[in-house]
Amino acid sequence: MPNVLCIAGAGSGKTHKVITESIAEIERGGKVLVVTYTTSNQQELRARFIKLFGRSSDRFVVKGLFSFYLEDMIRPYQRAVFEKRIESIFFNDSNPHLNPKTRRSLPGRKEQLADKSCNPKHYLTSCKTKAHTGFLAKLATRIATKTKNAPAIRLSEVYTRVYFDEVQDLVGWDYSVLKSLGKVMKSSITCVGDFRQTVYETSFGHKAPETAAQKIAEFRVLGFIEEPLTLNRRCIQTICDIADAVHLGAYDATKSAVDLVPDEFNHHLGAFIVKQSEVMDYIATFNPMVLRWNVRSGTKFLPPSAHCHNFGSSKGLGFDRVLILPAESQMDFVLGRVAPFAEGSETAQNKMYVAITRARYSLGFIVPDKLVEGLRFPLWAKPAI
Repeated sequence: MPNVLCIAGAGSGKTHKVITESIAEIERGGKVLVVTYTTSNQQELRARFIKLFGRSSDRFVVKGLFSFYLEDMIRPYQRAVFEKRIESIFFNDSNPHLNPKTRRSLPGRKEQLADKSCNPKHYLTSCKTKAHTGFLAKLATRIATKTKNAPAIRLSEVYTRVYFDEVQDLVGWDYSVLKSLGKVMKSSITCVGDFRQTVYETSFGHKAPETAAQKIAEFRVLGFIEEPLTLNRRCIQTICDIADAVHLGAYDATKSAVDLVPDEFNHHLGAFIVKQSEVMDYIATFNPMVLRWNVRSGTKFLPPSAHCHNFGSSKGLGFDRVLILPAESQMDFVLGRVAPFAEGSETAQNKMYVAITRARYSLGFIVPDKLVEGLRFPLWAKPAI
C-alpha cells in the first residue's frame, strides 16, 4: 500500500479517521503508533480512542513528536554519535545557537568538530544530557545515516501502522525522518494535516521545505498519495466559503455537513462586520469567543469580561459564535481587497483561516469605525434601546 497524505480541512473529522482506522488495525492484531505535535491533540486522541474502543489499549500508542524522536529514533542508537545517555529534551522557543541580544551565532556550535565527529554542543545542552528540540529531527537523521536506518527498521518491527498527525507543522529535517521511515515500513504511513493551519515550527534553520507549497511538493517527491478530506462537520456553509477564500483556489472547496442549526442560533447566522465602538455591545449580546493575535491585542476596547483565545491556541477548538480581531496584516482580507495577503505573510494568512474555522454559526470581524462602509460582509446593527 502506498503512503498517504491526508489533507484534512478544518472540522473534517481527521481525528475520527485516525481513531477508527487504528481500532480496525488493532482488531486485526496489529499495533498502532500515532505521532502528533501538541499536547492537547495527544490528550484528544487518547480520550477519543477510549470513547470509541471502550477502554485503553497498549496496542494504541500516542507520542508527542519530540518524545518520538528521542525515544524511538535517537536514544536506542545514540552511541553511534554520543556516548553519554541523552536523558530528556530541552524545549527551544528560539534558536539556541544565536546570541539573543545580537542574533549572532555563538562560537563552538557548528555541527561537526575538526575530526568530523558530531559536535555535542550543536545538538545538546551544556550538561550533554538534554537534546535541543529544534535539532532533534536533524540528530535523528544523522543517526539513521550512521546506523544504516536501524531506528526505522526497529520501528517497523514494533508497529504495524504509523500515523503522523498535524504534519502541517513539520519542516526541513522532519521530512528526512519521514524518508528514512518510508524506506523500510512494511505497511503504509499515513500523514494527516491541514497546511492552511501551519502556525508552529518544529525545528530551526532554513532547510526546505518551509512553505505549504514546498511541503506538499515534498510529500509528492516522497511518493505519498494525496487524499483530501473536504467535508466540514463544524461550520455552516457560509463560514466554509469565507474560510476557503483565505487561500483562494489553492485547495479543494469545502462542503458543510451541518444540516441542522439549533433554534437559539438561527436569529444570527453567517458573517458580520462589527464596529470597534460597538464591540462591548456585540459581546454583551452574543457572548462570542474573541480570537486575537496575542494578549496585547485590543486591550483598549475589549471588555475585561470577554472570553479570549490567541489565534494559535485556538487550533482544534470550536465555538458557536466567534468574534475576530484582525491584525494589521489580516485587515485587507476583511476589507475585501485584491490579493489581501502580501508575500511573506503566510503565518498571518494561516492564522486567519484557523480563526474563521473555529466558528460554527456566526462570525464577526472587528473593524475600525471609519472603515466599515461598503464591505463584503453586512454591518451588525446595534439593537435600538
